[in-house]
Amino acid sequence: MKVTVVGAGPGKTEVLTQQGRGAIETADVVLTSEHLVGLVSEIRDGYTILGVMDTLEYIKENHSKDITVCVVASGDTGFYSIASTVRRNAPEDVPVEFICGISSMQYFCALTGHSYEHMKLVSLHGRAGSIVPYVCYNKEVFALTGGDMKAGDVIAELAAFGLGGVRVWVGEKLSLPGEMIVSGTASELMDRTFGDLAVVIVENPHPADPYQVLRDGDFIRGKAPMTKEGVRNLSLASLSVRPTDVVWDIGSGTGAMTCVLAQAARESFVYAIEKEPEAVSLAEQNMEKLGIRNIRLVQGEAPEGTADFPAPDKVFIGGSSGNLREILTAVLDKNDRAQILVTAVTMETISEAFTLMKELGLQMDVTSVSVANASKLGRYHLMKAENPVYLIKGERTIES
Repeated sequence: MKVTVVGAGPGKTEVLTQQGRGAIETADVVLTSEHLVGLVSEIRDGYTILGVMDTLEYIKENHSKDITVCVVASGDTGFYSIASTVRRNAPEDVPVEFICGISSMQYFCALTGHSYEHMKLVSLHGRAGSIVPYVCYNKEVFALTGGDMKAGDVIAELAAFGLGGVRVWVGEKLSLPGEMIVSGTASELMDRTFGDLAVVIVENPHPADPYQVLRDGDFIRGKAPMTKEGVRNLSLASLSVRPTDVVWDIGSGTGAMTCVLAQAARESFVYAIEKEPEAVSLAEQNMEKLGIRNIRLVQGEAPEGTADFPAPDKVFIGGSSGNLREILTAVLDKNDRAQILVTAVTMETISEAFTLMKELGLQMDVTSVSVANASKLGRYHLMKAENPVYLIKGERTIES
Protein backbone atom coordinates (compact mmCIF):
# COMPACT_ATOMS: atom_id res chain seq x y z
CA MET A 1 0.00 0.00 0.00
CA LYS A 2 0.98 3.56 -0.69
CA VAL A 3 -1.01 6.42 0.88
CA THR A 4 -1.25 9.92 -0.53
CA VAL A 5 -2.93 12.63 1.53
CA VAL A 6 -4.24 15.44 -0.67
CA GLY A 7 -5.04 18.88 0.67
CA ALA A 8 -8.24 19.71 -1.19
CA GLY A 9 -8.42 23.36 -0.25
CA PRO A 10 -11.69 24.84 1.03
CA GLY A 11 -13.82 22.59 -1.20
CA LYS A 12 -14.11 24.14 -4.66
CA THR A 13 -12.53 22.12 -7.50
CA GLU A 14 -11.10 25.27 -9.11
CA VAL A 15 -8.99 25.80 -5.98
CA LEU A 16 -7.64 22.22 -5.98
CA THR A 17 -4.08 21.92 -7.29
CA GLN A 18 -3.43 19.96 -10.50
CA GLN A 19 -1.13 17.62 -8.56
CA GLY A 20 -3.88 16.90 -6.06
CA ARG A 21 -6.43 16.32 -8.82
CA GLY A 22 -4.10 13.85 -10.51
CA ALA A 23 -3.64 11.86 -7.30
CA ILE A 24 -7.42 11.62 -6.82
CA GLU A 25 -7.97 10.52 -10.43
CA THR A 26 -5.33 7.77 -10.45
CA ALA A 27 -5.69 6.24 -6.95
CA ASP A 28 -7.11 2.75 -6.59
CA VAL A 29 -9.07 3.81 -3.49
CA VAL A 30 -10.21 7.31 -2.46
CA LEU A 31 -11.24 8.01 1.12
CA THR A 32 -12.82 11.33 2.01
CA SER A 33 -15.25 13.10 4.32
CA GLU A 34 -18.88 14.09 3.79
CA HIS A 35 -17.75 17.70 3.46
CA LEU A 36 -15.69 16.98 0.32
CA VAL A 37 -18.07 14.62 -1.52
CA GLY A 38 -19.03 17.36 -3.99
CA LEU A 39 -15.41 17.98 -4.96
CA VAL A 40 -14.42 14.31 -5.27
CA SER A 41 -17.57 13.35 -7.20
CA GLU A 42 -16.71 15.94 -9.88
CA ILE A 43 -13.39 14.18 -10.45
CA ARG A 44 -14.31 10.47 -10.21
CA ASP A 45 -17.16 8.08 -9.43
CA GLY A 46 -15.57 5.66 -6.99
CA TYR A 47 -14.87 6.88 -3.45
CA THR A 48 -15.66 5.99 0.15
CA ILE A 49 -16.82 8.34 2.91
CA LEU A 50 -15.05 7.62 6.20
CA GLY A 51 -14.35 9.46 9.44
CA VAL A 52 -10.85 9.95 10.79
CA MET A 53 -10.72 6.80 12.94
CA ASP A 54 -12.31 4.64 10.24
CA THR A 55 -9.76 5.96 7.73
CA LEU A 56 -6.91 4.89 10.01
CA GLU A 57 -8.54 1.50 10.54
CA TYR A 58 -8.86 0.99 6.78
CA ILE A 59 -5.18 1.74 6.26
CA LYS A 60 -4.13 -0.65 9.03
CA GLU A 61 -6.38 -3.48 7.83
CA ASN A 62 -5.31 -3.20 4.18
CA HIS A 63 -1.69 -2.07 4.50
CA SER A 64 -0.33 -5.33 3.00
CA LYS A 65 -2.34 -4.95 -0.24
CA ASP A 66 -0.72 -3.67 -3.44
CA ILE A 67 -2.95 -0.63 -3.81
CA THR A 68 -2.69 3.14 -3.83
CA VAL A 69 -4.96 4.97 -1.39
CA CYS A 70 -5.74 8.68 -1.64
CA VAL A 71 -7.04 10.40 1.49
CA VAL A 72 -8.70 13.68 0.51
CA ALA A 73 -8.49 16.20 3.35
CA SER A 74 -9.94 19.69 3.77
CA GLY A 75 -7.63 22.65 3.42
CA ASP A 76 -3.89 22.12 3.54
CA THR A 77 -2.08 19.02 4.80
CA GLY A 78 0.07 21.12 7.13
CA PHE A 79 -2.66 23.15 8.83
CA TYR A 80 -4.76 21.30 11.45
CA SER A 81 -5.35 18.44 9.04
CA ILE A 82 -6.05 14.72 9.17
CA ALA A 83 -2.64 14.46 7.49
CA SER A 84 -0.76 14.68 10.79
CA THR A 85 -2.97 11.94 12.27
CA VAL A 86 -2.29 9.67 9.29
CA ARG A 87 1.43 10.36 9.55
CA ARG A 88 1.53 9.38 13.23
CA ASN A 89 -0.64 6.28 12.97
CA ALA A 90 0.12 4.68 9.61
CA PRO A 91 1.96 1.32 9.81
CA GLU A 92 5.73 1.69 9.47
CA ASP A 93 5.81 -0.24 6.19
CA VAL A 94 3.30 2.12 4.53
CA PRO A 95 4.86 5.07 2.67
CA VAL A 96 2.83 8.26 3.07
CA GLU A 97 3.05 11.17 0.65
CA PHE A 98 1.52 14.61 1.17
CA ILE A 99 0.25 16.98 -1.49
CA CYS A 100 -0.31 20.44 -0.10
CA GLY A 101 -3.45 22.45 -0.76
CA ILE A 102 -4.81 25.91 -0.05
CA SER A 103 -5.83 26.29 3.58
CA SER A 104 -9.00 28.08 4.63
CA MET A 105 -6.73 30.60 6.35
CA GLN A 106 -4.94 31.46 3.09
CA TYR A 107 -8.18 31.62 1.14
CA PHE A 108 -10.00 33.77 3.71
CA CYS A 109 -7.08 36.15 4.19
CA ALA A 110 -6.98 36.70 0.43
CA LEU A 111 -10.69 37.47 0.37
CA THR A 112 -10.49 39.93 3.28
CA GLY A 113 -7.18 41.53 2.30
CA HIS A 114 -5.29 40.34 5.37
CA SER A 115 -1.63 39.41 5.49
CA TYR A 116 -0.96 36.43 7.74
CA GLU A 117 2.79 36.75 8.24
CA HIS A 118 2.31 38.07 11.79
CA MET A 119 -1.08 36.47 12.48
CA LYS A 120 -1.62 34.02 15.34
CA LEU A 121 -3.16 30.83 13.99
CA VAL A 122 -5.30 28.61 16.23
CA SER A 123 -7.92 25.89 15.91
CA LEU A 124 -11.01 25.67 18.08
CA HIS A 125 -12.64 23.08 15.83
CA GLY A 126 -13.61 20.10 17.96
CA ARG A 127 -11.32 21.27 20.78
CA ALA A 128 -11.81 22.57 24.27
CA GLY A 129 -10.31 26.03 24.35
CA SER A 130 -10.84 29.75 24.11
CA ILE A 131 -9.82 32.43 21.66
CA VAL A 132 -9.70 35.08 24.42
CA PRO A 133 -6.05 34.58 25.52
CA TYR A 134 -4.84 34.79 21.92
CA VAL A 135 -6.82 37.95 21.19
CA CYS A 136 -5.52 39.54 24.40
CA TYR A 137 -1.90 39.38 23.29
CA ASN A 138 -2.03 39.48 19.46
CA LYS A 139 -3.12 42.13 16.99
CA GLU A 140 -4.53 39.54 14.58
CA VAL A 141 -5.82 36.03 15.25
CA PHE A 142 -7.17 33.47 12.79
CA ALA A 143 -9.28 30.63 14.19
CA LEU A 144 -10.99 27.56 12.80
CA THR A 145 -14.31 26.94 14.54
CA GLY A 146 -16.78 24.07 14.68
CA GLY A 147 -18.06 21.38 16.99
CA ASP A 148 -18.75 22.77 20.45
CA MET A 149 -17.05 26.10 19.69
CA LYS A 150 -18.84 27.79 16.82
CA ALA A 151 -18.28 31.29 15.47
CA GLY A 152 -21.21 32.63 17.49
CA ASP A 153 -19.71 31.16 20.66
CA VAL A 154 -16.37 32.82 19.90
CA ILE A 155 -18.03 36.20 19.43
CA ALA A 156 -20.12 35.87 22.60
CA GLU A 157 -17.03 34.94 24.60
CA LEU A 158 -15.08 37.93 23.31
CA ALA A 159 -17.89 40.25 24.38
CA ALA A 160 -18.19 38.55 27.78
CA PHE A 161 -14.51 39.17 28.51
CA GLY A 162 -14.64 42.87 27.70
CA LEU A 163 -13.45 42.53 24.11
CA GLY A 164 -16.68 43.61 22.45
CA GLY A 165 -14.86 46.38 20.59
CA VAL A 166 -12.49 44.15 18.61
CA ARG A 167 -13.23 43.72 14.91
CA VAL A 168 -14.28 40.29 13.71
CA TRP A 169 -14.49 38.76 10.23
CA VAL A 170 -16.48 35.54 9.82
CA GLY A 171 -16.38 33.37 6.69
CA GLU A 172 -18.79 30.51 5.94
CA LYS A 173 -18.93 28.01 3.06
CA LEU A 174 -15.69 29.35 1.64
CA SER A 175 -15.38 28.87 -2.15
CA LEU A 176 -18.75 27.08 -2.25
CA PRO A 177 -22.26 28.20 -3.26
CA GLY A 178 -23.65 30.35 -0.48
CA GLU A 179 -20.24 31.67 0.54
CA MET A 180 -20.76 34.42 3.13
CA ILE A 181 -18.40 36.93 4.72
CA VAL A 182 -19.50 39.33 7.44
CA SER A 183 -17.53 41.86 9.46
CA GLY A 184 -18.18 44.01 12.50
CA THR A 185 -17.24 44.42 16.13
CA ALA A 186 -17.92 41.50 18.43
CA SER A 187 -20.71 43.49 20.04
CA GLU A 188 -22.32 44.24 16.65
CA LEU A 189 -22.26 40.57 15.62
CA MET A 190 -23.61 39.19 18.90
CA ASP A 191 -27.10 38.54 17.51
CA ARG A 192 -25.98 36.92 14.23
CA THR A 193 -26.36 33.19 13.67
CA PHE A 194 -23.54 31.29 12.00
CA GLY A 195 -23.16 27.78 10.65
CA ASP A 196 -21.35 24.87 12.25
CA LEU A 197 -18.19 25.34 10.19
CA ALA A 198 -16.78 28.84 9.88
CA VAL A 199 -13.46 30.64 10.07
CA VAL A 200 -12.79 33.80 12.04
CA ILE A 201 -10.26 36.62 11.97
CA VAL A 202 -10.11 38.93 14.97
CA GLU A 203 -8.27 42.25 15.05
CA ASN A 204 -7.30 43.77 18.41
CA PRO A 205 -5.70 47.19 17.84
CA HIS A 206 -4.45 47.39 21.42
CA PRO A 207 -3.17 43.99 22.53
CA ALA A 208 -1.45 43.62 25.89
CA ASP A 209 2.29 42.96 25.86
CA PRO A 210 2.95 39.63 27.62
CA TYR A 211 6.62 40.55 28.02
CA GLN A 212 6.05 43.94 29.66
CA VAL A 213 7.42 44.05 33.20
CA LEU A 214 4.59 45.35 35.36
CA ARG A 215 5.74 47.82 38.02
CA ASP A 216 3.96 48.55 41.26
CA GLY A 217 3.02 51.95 39.87
CA ASP A 218 1.17 50.36 36.96
CA PHE A 219 -1.61 49.15 39.26
CA ILE A 220 -4.52 50.91 40.89
CA ARG A 221 -3.81 50.26 44.55
CA GLY A 222 -6.68 51.08 46.92
CA LYS A 223 -6.57 49.49 50.37
CA ALA A 224 -6.38 45.85 49.29
CA PRO A 225 -3.10 43.96 49.79
CA MET A 226 -0.74 43.70 46.82
CA THR A 227 2.18 41.36 46.20
CA LYS A 228 5.13 43.71 45.62
CA GLU A 229 7.11 43.78 42.40
CA GLY A 230 10.23 41.98 43.64
CA VAL A 231 8.21 39.16 45.16
CA ARG A 232 6.03 38.91 42.03
CA ASN A 233 9.04 38.44 39.80
CA LEU A 234 10.66 35.84 42.04
CA SER A 235 7.38 33.99 42.49
CA LEU A 236 6.81 33.87 38.74
CA ALA A 237 10.34 32.52 38.21
CA SER A 238 9.80 29.90 40.92
CA LEU A 239 6.58 28.60 39.35
CA SER A 240 7.99 28.64 35.79
CA VAL A 241 4.55 29.27 34.29
CA ARG A 242 4.34 28.17 30.66
CA PRO A 243 2.01 29.74 28.06
CA THR A 244 -0.42 26.80 28.10
CA ASP A 245 -0.51 26.28 31.89
CA VAL A 246 -3.78 26.47 33.82
CA VAL A 247 -3.02 28.66 36.84
CA TRP A 248 -4.86 29.32 40.09
CA ASP A 249 -4.39 32.48 42.15
CA ILE A 250 -5.78 32.11 45.66
CA GLY A 251 -6.35 35.40 47.48
CA SER A 252 -5.73 37.61 44.47
CA GLY A 253 -6.01 40.98 46.24
CA THR A 254 -5.65 43.88 43.79
CA GLY A 255 -4.86 41.44 40.99
CA ALA A 256 -1.20 42.41 40.59
CA MET A 257 0.10 38.86 40.81
CA THR A 258 -2.93 37.65 38.86
CA CYS A 259 -2.04 39.87 35.92
CA VAL A 260 1.61 38.80 35.98
CA LEU A 261 0.58 35.14 36.00
CA ALA A 262 -1.85 35.78 33.14
CA GLN A 263 0.91 37.31 31.03
CA ALA A 264 2.96 34.15 31.46
CA ALA A 265 -0.06 31.88 30.81
CA ARG A 266 -0.80 33.81 27.64
CA GLU A 267 -2.43 30.89 25.80
CA SER A 268 -4.53 29.80 28.77
CA PHE A 269 -6.32 31.27 31.80
CA VAL A 270 -5.64 32.26 35.37
CA TYR A 271 -8.49 31.27 37.68
CA ALA A 272 -8.45 33.74 40.56
CA ILE A 273 -10.48 33.95 43.74
CA GLU A 274 -10.72 36.80 46.26
CA LYS A 275 -13.16 37.10 49.15
CA GLU A 276 -13.17 40.91 49.61
CA PRO A 277 -15.54 42.79 47.24
CA GLU A 278 -13.33 45.91 47.23
CA ALA A 279 -10.30 43.88 46.16
CA VAL A 280 -12.30 42.15 43.41
CA SER A 281 -13.35 45.55 42.09
CA LEU A 282 -9.74 46.78 42.09
CA ALA A 283 -8.56 43.64 40.30
CA GLU A 284 -11.20 44.14 37.61
CA GLN A 285 -10.10 47.76 37.19
CA ASN A 286 -6.48 46.67 36.80
CA MET A 287 -7.44 44.03 34.24
CA GLU A 288 -9.31 46.71 32.29
CA LYS A 289 -6.46 49.22 32.57
CA LEU A 290 -3.78 46.78 31.41
CA GLY A 291 -5.90 44.97 28.81
CA ILE A 292 -5.21 41.60 30.41
CA ARG A 293 -8.36 39.52 29.88
CA ASN A 294 -7.32 35.88 30.21
CA ILE A 295 -8.42 35.86 33.86
CA ARG A 296 -11.54 34.27 35.32
CA LEU A 297 -12.01 36.10 38.60
CA VAL A 298 -14.62 35.11 41.18
CA GLN A 299 -15.54 36.56 44.54
CA GLY A 300 -15.58 33.92 47.23
CA GLU A 301 -13.53 31.98 49.71
CA ALA A 302 -11.22 29.09 48.93
CA PRO A 303 -11.47 26.20 48.63
CA GLU A 304 -15.28 26.23 48.26
CA GLY A 305 -15.14 28.90 45.56
CA THR A 306 -12.69 26.87 43.46
CA ALA A 307 -14.97 23.86 43.03
CA ASP A 308 -15.65 24.69 39.37
CA PHE A 309 -12.05 25.60 38.54
CA PRO A 310 -10.31 23.18 36.13
CA ALA A 311 -7.33 21.15 37.31
CA PRO A 312 -4.37 23.50 37.76
CA ASP A 313 -0.79 23.11 36.61
CA LYS A 314 0.50 25.93 38.83
CA VAL A 315 -1.01 27.47 41.97
CA PHE A 316 -0.08 30.73 43.70
CA ILE A 317 -1.43 31.20 47.23
CA GLY A 318 -1.10 34.77 48.41
CA GLY A 319 -3.76 34.47 51.11
CA SER A 320 -5.53 31.49 52.60
CA SER A 321 -7.75 33.03 55.34
CA GLY A 322 -6.84 30.18 57.67
CA ASN A 323 -7.88 27.49 55.17
CA LEU A 324 -4.45 26.44 53.95
CA ARG A 325 -4.91 22.73 54.69
CA GLU A 326 -8.23 22.62 52.86
CA ILE A 327 -6.83 24.62 49.92
CA LEU A 328 -3.79 22.38 49.49
CA THR A 329 -5.99 19.29 49.68
CA ALA A 330 -8.40 20.70 47.08
CA VAL A 331 -5.54 21.51 44.71
CA LEU A 332 -3.99 18.06 44.99
CA ASP A 333 -7.39 16.42 44.55
CA LYS A 334 -7.65 18.21 41.19
CA ASN A 335 -4.05 17.51 40.17
CA ASP A 336 -1.64 15.75 42.49
CA ARG A 337 1.29 16.94 40.32
CA ALA A 338 0.44 20.64 40.52
CA GLN A 339 3.21 22.98 41.58
CA ILE A 340 2.14 25.13 44.53
CA LEU A 341 3.74 28.31 45.81
CA VAL A 342 2.72 29.78 49.16
CA THR A 343 3.91 33.26 50.14
CA ALA A 344 4.11 33.93 53.88
CA VAL A 345 5.09 36.89 56.04
CA THR A 346 4.13 35.59 59.49
CA MET A 347 5.93 32.87 61.42
CA GLU A 348 2.64 31.06 61.94
CA THR A 349 1.93 30.79 58.21
CA ILE A 350 5.50 29.76 57.47
CA SER A 351 5.31 26.98 60.06
CA GLU A 352 1.87 25.85 58.91
CA ALA A 353 2.85 25.74 55.22
CA PHE A 354 6.02 23.81 55.97
CA THR A 355 4.23 21.30 58.19
CA LEU A 356 1.31 20.74 55.80
CA MET A 357 3.46 20.28 52.70
CA LYS A 358 5.60 17.76 54.53
CA GLU A 359 2.49 15.94 55.76
CA LEU A 360 1.05 15.85 52.22
CA GLY A 361 4.23 14.36 50.80
CA LEU A 362 5.37 17.42 48.84
CA GLN A 363 8.99 18.11 48.06
CA MET A 364 9.74 21.64 49.24
CA ASP A 365 11.90 24.54 48.19
CA VAL A 366 11.92 27.47 50.64
CA THR A 367 13.31 30.93 49.88
CA SER A 368 13.42 33.99 52.09
CA VAL A 369 13.12 37.27 50.17
CA SER A 370 14.19 40.62 51.64
CA VAL A 371 13.58 43.60 49.37
CA ALA A 372 14.65 47.20 49.95
CA ASN A 373 13.85 50.10 47.64
CA ALA A 374 15.51 53.51 47.45
CA SER A 375 13.43 56.34 48.92
CA LYS A 376 14.39 59.98 48.38
CA LEU A 377 14.99 62.07 51.47
CA GLY A 378 16.09 65.61 50.63
CA ARG A 379 19.33 65.40 48.62
CA TYR A 380 19.84 61.76 49.60
CA HIS A 381 18.35 58.36 48.95
CA LEU A 382 17.78 55.90 51.75
CA MET A 383 17.00 52.21 51.36
CA LYS A 384 13.56 51.43 52.75
CA ALA A 385 13.09 47.75 53.56
CA GLU A 386 9.87 45.82 53.06
CA ASN A 387 8.81 42.94 55.28
CA PRO A 388 10.69 39.71 54.53
CA VAL A 389 8.60 37.24 52.54
CA TYR A 390 9.00 33.47 52.45
CA LEU A 391 8.33 31.63 49.20
CA ILE A 392 7.43 28.03 50.02
CA LYS A 393 7.12 25.87 46.93
CA GLY A 394 5.82 22.31 47.02
CA GLU A 395 5.27 19.59 44.47
CA ARG A 396 5.14 15.84 44.25
CA THR A 397 8.00 14.29 42.32
CA ILE A 398 7.55 11.33 40.00
CA GLU A 399 9.07 9.08 42.65
CA SER A 400 6.63 10.25 45.33
